[in-house]
Formats: sequence, C-alpha cells, structure tokens
Amino acid sequence: MDNEVMTNEENYAFDVAGYLHVPGVLNPEEVAVLNAALDVVGERETLLGGESSHRELFRDLLIHPKLVWYLNQIIGHGFRLDQAPQLLGNREGEVGSTLIGGDEPRNPSLAYRQQNGRRSCQGVRAIWVLDDVEEGDGGLVVVQASHKSNVETPHELATGTDDMGIVVQPELKAGDLFLVAVPTLQGVRPWKSDPKRLLSYWYAARAAVQSNPHGPYSETESLPGWADEATPAQKAVLYVPGYKGSSPPPVINTDGEDTWVEEDPSVIHPSIYTRDPNSGIDEKEFYFWDLNGYLVVRGVMNEQWLAEANEAVDKFQDRIVVGEELARGSISQAGTGRPLLSGLLDLPEPYNAPFRCMIAHPTVVQRLNWMGGSGYRTSGATVFCAVKGTSGHSLHDGNEPMSPSRGYYFKNGRSYAETVTITWQLRDVEPGLGGFACVPGSHKTQYSMPSGIRTCDDTMGLVVQPVMKAGDVLFFMDGGCTHGALAWKNPVPRRGVLIKYQSKNVNWGGGVIDPQERWGDMVEDMTEEQFAVMRGPERDGRHRTVPRLVVEDGQVSVSYDPEGDSYASKHRRKPGEKQV
Repeated sequence: MDNEVMTNEENYAFDVAGYLHVPGVLNPEEVAVLNAALDVVGERETLLGGESSHRELFRDLLIHPKLVWYLNQIIGHGFRLDQAPQLLGNREGEVGSTLIGGDEPRNPSLAYRQQNGRRSCQGVRAIWVLDDVEEGDGGLVVVQASHKSNVETPHELATGTDDMGIVVQPELKAGDLFLVAVPTLQGVRPWKSDPKRLLSYWYAARAAVQSNPHGPYSETESLPGWADEATPAQKAVLYVPGYKGSSPPPVINTDGEDTWVEEDPSVIHPSIYTRDPNSGIDEKEFYFWDLNGYLVVRGVMNEQWLAEANEAVDKFQDRIVVGEELARGSISQAGTGRPLLSGLLDLPEPYNAPFRCMIAHPTVVQRLNWMGGSGYRTSGATVFCAVKGTSGHSLHDGNEPMSPSRGYYFKNGRSYAETVTITWQLRDVEPGLGGFACVPGSHKTQYSMPSGIRTCDDTMGLVVQPVMKAGDVLFFMDGGCTHGALAWKNPVPRRGVLIKYQSKNVNWGGGVIDPQERWGDMVEDMTEEQFAVMRGPERDGRHRTVPRLVVEDGQVSVSYDPEGDSYASKHRRKPGEKQV
C-alpha cells in the first residue's frame, strides 16, 4: 500500500461523485471494540481527550493507515483534523436539517480542485461505519456530483421538500469507510428506526481556514499594540485566523464614502452578473442539467400524439433493421442486436407528421437555446425498438479524454453543450428493465472511464437508469456525459425516438468537406500534404480519421487511418485529382 496509488476506479468515483465508499477497512472485532467503547464513554465530542482509557481507540482511527493513505491523495500531504470526531446526527438540529455543501457560491476553503493530474479537496469527512445501514434506513444522504455544481442548490432540494430524484442514501456495512468531499451536498435524514453509528472525522487541507478552535489558548486574539486606537473597520481587517470567533471573520462594507462593520457575517462578494428574469430558464432544470449531464421533461406528448407516433411505428415494422450486438464484451448486458427504425422524417404522409413536429417543438427549442445556444441542427430521427433480450449498449463518452467538439463547459451563467441528444419516449421506461443509462457528473470528470463502468459489470453505484413515462422527453449531453443503454428486460418492446443535435460551433460529419468542393481550382496540383489541410470541418468518426500532418527528420508527411478514408469524401479521390 505504501508505494501504490489509488486505482483509476477509485479516482474516477471520487472525482465524479464527490465521495468514495471503501468497504471492509475495519474487521468485525475492531468494530465491536469501538462500539463497546462508545457504550462506555457516551456519544460526546471529547472522544480524543479526557481521562478515558478508550480514547486511544479513537486516536488510532484519527491516523488509521488506510485513511491516511487515501487522504494524502485526496486532500494532499499536510492535511489536519479540523473538527472533533462525533457521531452523525448527534448535534442538536442536525437530523432533518438543511443539506449543506454544493459549489455555488464557491467556498475556496472547502472546494474541490483538479489541475494537471493533481487534486486537492480542501475538506473531507471520513465516516467510519460502526453499524450496518440498509436501503431506506435513513441517516447520511449525499447528492452525487454536487461538489462540482456551477448552479446554486435549489431551496426545495436543500430543505428536503423535493429530492429531485438525486438524493442518495448510501448502503453501508459495519467496518466500511466512507469518504465524502465537504463541498458535496450532504446531510442527515431522520432514521427509520434506531440511529446507526456513523463516526465522522472532519479533515482539512493544511492551510484551509474552516472552523474555530476550542482550546483555551485561542480565547484572546493577538492584535498589534495600536489596535485599541483603530476604528472598528481597521480592527476588522487585522483579525488573525485560529482564534475563537475568527471564523466567520468580520465583514466590512462601504458606500464609497464611509466604511463600517456589518452585523451580518454573510459573505459580501459582488458579481457583475445578475439573474435574468426573462431568460425563460427553469432554475431547477438548469441545476439538474449542470449537475447530472441529462434532464427529463415530463409529459410533453399528449395521448393523441403518442397514438399517432406509435401507429406509424406499427405501420412500418417491416423496415426495422436489427443491428449489431452492442454490449462490447459485457457479461451483464449481453443479448441480441439492437432493432432500429430509421428515416422517420421521410415516412410517407401522414406517418411522418408526429416525428417532424418533434424536431423544432417549443419544448426542445426553449431548452436547446440555453443548453448550448442557438444555431443547432439535426439530420434525422430514429426509433429504438428493443425487445426483451436485446443487448445493452456499452457506456461510452465522457469528459476524459477531452473532446472540444462534444464536451460541456459552464461560464458566466451559461451552459455550453456542443452536442445534445433527445429521446422522445413513446412507451414507459420501467425501473430495472433496461433502456437509457448514464453516469451523472461524468461530463466534468478528469479521469478515464473504468472498464466496469463501460460494461456495467461493476457500476460502483454510479450508473443510473432514469424512469420515464410515455410522453416524457430525455435530453442528454451526447459526448460529454457517459451514457449508453442497459439490456432490455421488459416484455413490452422499447420505443424511444432519438434525435441528435449538434451546435453551430462544430461539425460531426456532412456538409462541404472535400477540399476541391470547398476551394475549387485553388487546390489543383497540390501535394498530398498541402491537400490534407484544405478540407472542410469534420471530426474523427468511428470508421474514419481526418488526416494528420507529422514531421519526421524535418520532413512533413500525411498520416492516414488504416482504411485510407482520408477525407470522409464520397469521391475517394487522390490528392489533386479533379472531381469528375
């Protein structure tokens, strides 16, 4: 363990979710001894001190080798304990209170950072599990990926009046270690029966100022001798961290003429931006989209529209083509090939009508405008017709490696999703019976997708399959958010109409690509190397690679993919050869 590093799976899980479940760190005997000690000393905040002979047990947990090994990699060397260990739910008002965390507004003293392969999470709670916690027991809850949220937490989510389908209560076993980033949205929900023992240690990065100290030598703040003559505002900026009352620090303000100390310690941090009441954005939708990388809009299609769309699919069953099996070696998602009915926009009248009205429907336009900006385009519509036994589609895409033509970015209150795919549900998608699946938060990850996620043979609890009703519409970041499909287990065939949109900024294929079509006679008699840089915009595709120029020994040459499909051009001409 000394010379090892966290696995890619562990790095991926913490980076995507904001927490990491490490099973079986303590053995049953160690758990029993700790529980017996708690029975004796009581559930108090002085577990590390006092005269009790049991304190050494809790001091050992403070620097448990396995914990230290993880914290060195997650927080960084020099981490420290910031808050005394205590049982979750033991503080007055903690159970059922507002969830804490989230990264908007950002608190740099708690925040998660990742740059150039280096990570520093400024605050981590290490939770030692001393009782089994089953599904539905209550207690600790978290919101996956919320440590990277760019959007303020909706009030209803924080207070528990609307969990938005994203609040997770981890299932834990006695002896497990649960590491959660402090900026991850978290809280303690009421226990369904007797409280379970979850012992929390709160750690901070070496320089991060978080909580106030408790020791007797932190009572009196050390200030310069002239502080007695200072104005309240002058004295306020002379405070020293590490004393009682120094966090939160005094807040000073000004009107441009006078300066004063505010009574309210809330942070003053002005922005040049204000919310636009006329944006047309549902802020809970925006939060969900930025957090997860997908969004479900409920009940867009009415009964008549659904009936007409399903009738059209029934009418052209003979055009359904069963494609290849897409499980890509998965054990859990293996099955038969995927049935598709494409060309929905080109069906004869009146059967094309229910699909043509989808492509620029107000529900779509209103959201695509804020998801990536206007100017998007599409090329067609296809319906998934999976039957029971159809294989899953191995999960693919994500933020690592970076792909500017397909990724997600957030800046100054705007979402920039370069590709958005929409699926209109013509039938119910039931829980656990297959269909679209994704990894919420994967559109921001800095780590490559583990093979267990790709195959769904080891999801690490990160993969979700949204439950949807006929008439619902699914939006997802195609390319940014890791996604695919789970094997279809429902005896009722799947029906979801898939329509892909790409932004005005990039081209996935099509259009004027061929150099001669783009430039005309200008490219006549060019060398192969010159010709290679004259193509129109396109990206690498599954069966093609755009030409690359390489330099070896001072000479420039063209590198092609093995199939020689240099330009994705229908003409397959040699460089400089004129179009016939």
